[in-house]
Amino acid sequence: MKKIFTLKSLVLSFLSLASSLFLTYVSNDFPPLSLALLAANLYVGYSPIIALLTYLLPFLLSFNIAIILSAALGGAVVFAAFMICKRFKRKPKADLLLYLAVSLLPYIFLYKSPNYVLRLIIAAATVPLSYIFISAVRAWTIKGLKYRLSSDELVSAAVLYALIMVGCANVFGATVVKLFGVFVILFFSAVAPFGYGLYSSAVVAIPLCIYSSSFTPLAVFAILALVCSVFISYSKLLSGVAVMGAEMLLFYFTNAYDKMGVASSVAVILPVAVFLFIPKSFTAKLNDTLKLYRSPNLGRAAINRTRRDLSGKLYETAAVMDEMKAALKVLRSVTVSEESVKSEAISRLTDFCCENCKHKRKCAAKDELKVGVAERLISLGMAKGKINLVDLPKAFSDDCSSPEEFTAALNKLIEKYKTKIAEASSMDAGRDLILMQTEGLTEVIKSLAAKMSRTLEVNSPLEKQVYDNLIKCGIYASEVMALGSQGEEEIDLVVPQNATDKPYFMKAIEEKLGYNAVITARTNLSAKLSAISVGRAPRFDAAFGVAAEVKHGEKSSGDTHSVTNISEGKFLVALSDGMGSGTTAHSTSSTAISLIETFYKAGLSSKTVLSTVNKILAFNKDDNFTAIDVGIIDLFDGHADFIKIGTPYSFILTKESVKVIEGNSLPLGILDEMRPTTFKAALNDGDMIVFLSDGISDSFGSTTDMLDFLSAERATNPKTLADHILEKALILNGGIAKDDMTVFCVRLFSRR
Repeated sequence: MKKIFTLKSLVLSFLSLASSLFLTYVSNDFPPLSLALLAANLYVGYSPIIALLTYLLPFLLSFNIAIILSAALGGAVVFAAFMICKRFKRKPKADLLLYLAVSLLPYIFLYKSPNYVLRLIIAAATVPLSYIFISAVRAWTIKGLKYRLSSDELVSAAVLYALIMVGCANVFGATVVKLFGVFVILFFSAVAPFGYGLYSSAVVAIPLCIYSSSFTPLAVFAILALVCSVFISYSKLLSGVAVMGAEMLLFYFTNAYDKMGVASSVAVILPVAVFLFIPKSFTAKLNDTLKLYRSPNLGRAAINRTRRDLSGKLYETAAVMDEMKAALKVLRSVTVSEESVKSEAISRLTDFCCENCKHKRKCAAKDELKVGVAERLISLGMAKGKINLVDLPKAFSDDCSSPEEFTAALNKLIEKYKTKIAEASSMDAGRDLILMQTEGLTEVIKSLAAKMSRTLEVNSPLEKQVYDNLIKCGIYASEVMALGSQGEEEIDLVVPQNATDKPYFMKAIEEKLGYNAVITARTNLSAKLSAISVGRAPRFDAAFGVAAEVKHGEKSSGDTHSVTNISEGKFLVALSDGMGSGTTAHSTSSTAISLIETFYKAGLSSKTVLSTVNKILAFNKDDNFTAIDVGIIDLFDGHADFIKIGTPYSFILTKESVKVIEGNSLPLGILDEMRPTTFKAALNDGDMIVFLSDGISDSFGSTTDMLDFLSAERATNPKTLADHILEKALILNGGIAKDDMTVFCVRLFSRR
């Protein structure tokens, strides 16, 4: 059960009553200044009944029917206006002027004071004071010392304080006001050594200046504040003693107290004594809090976030190299042919094959080798793997005294140079791979450098609009920084950690941005404060669904899939179909997916990613290839890029039709060079992407059969659609999975 009265509510009620009382006694004829305070209390959300009572009670002390009646009528008008606005869930804006003007009519016409012009002036001043008091009440009783006050809030709080203390001086005398003023100077010098002490001395001096019609109190309090600021860094006791010493010197050696009396000089001891009894731990904690709120937290947060972004990119780049190294350990080398190595083998054929022949000095076959037979024999041996006696030209066989020994030696030479060709080809492929990766990583680094070099302009008008709008919702941002131009703004704020949990937090920001926004980063500055970044929210979100069946008799599938965010508002979906089924196919397929996913996250271009993966898979000397479907979807505008490499058809289901995405390229890892099929599409709310492995497409038999099935399908849930497609494929296969079967569906939908 919610408590009706709490310590905080009782304190606020007492402060409100005291403020209304002193505002009423700013002059002897009970001016309606507290009417402005009533409007401010109602505006910031005080209890309406308590606010009205604290406003009316001071006027009862006048014991004047006209004054009480005019105050009651004026308060009733303001109270009724705010209750009506609350009923319609809005707060008064410019119409507050009208409500206050009407509420002041009883004061103008019912008061019996003969000075009619003075009443008009006071009534006219009360209207703008209500706006000043709204900002002041918010600063004094809600924000307090927990949040950094804006310049207009500081001025408003000072005006309210000055008027209240003028009334206090009229009721209790100037000495009480001075005692409180000295305590304020001591307190703020201790908890806020960055200038609040001197500022507070000017504020607390204003009421005494008005009361005494002299600027002497301003000079006196400024001297006390300077003395306190000098000694407060050493100790509270020394500071208090210094203030009392300065007070006595001013009393005995100047005429500053001619109008204030001896009592005001002696009474400074009381606030000093109270100040000295405040625990040092309390002032130290409050000092640290104020430093945190006034320090450039957003600047530090922005620097740290940039450092994290840069660090993240470097980590992703390192992950690319790690993935390449791991993939090269898994996959084996592939045979490569080199003409230059053939030429070297041809030049050595005679010496190598005839070296141990006893007839080599008188051999007539040497001449045959010189006229092109050597080149033909080496080329044939490289192509076949070895040479037989029947492969020797007749003229050469007739002249050679030992064709069997020559053939055996020739096969050894061919085997030796085939190994050399493979090694050379592997080295060339490795160099090409490293070069390709270097180019890709250079692109990423250049892109990051360009991003870091851009200067973002501060949008000051937007900062104030967001700050004011959050205040209207009861959320107080210690700092607001808006960067960027129209449509690309990024707003950084320092707010209480629980502020983002309130449903109207984002709405207040979006009203000023003009588009949907989302929190893009968060850094906790303390146990209570967070620095957050807000940017444009993607237009779309996505849901995913997968249905799969392993080939009958196998333990693992050669099909693998992936969904991963590759940048802000952009994600990648991929389906890899390894050749065959079982452990080997799964290893090849998952390796390809892992490489693609890691490379894209590092920021490499599609051309670099796919060429690199193709090169790595081509190192495999076994016939283990993989077909891949890749989709890159931008959630901000719905733009999608599709890349098909050796895969069957894919589909895009819209509300009106079914679009076919066909591919005609070979799988990854077959050839050194690859030519993927690419397709671009603009996706809308409700569109569905369907990726299939060949186990599914072969079951349906033709594109037409698949189109007919999808055209009749009404499932809007991606998981349900994937399940239906798999069920139908199994039925067409007699309930048996003759190959690995995977369906991967992605559905886009609007965020709001």
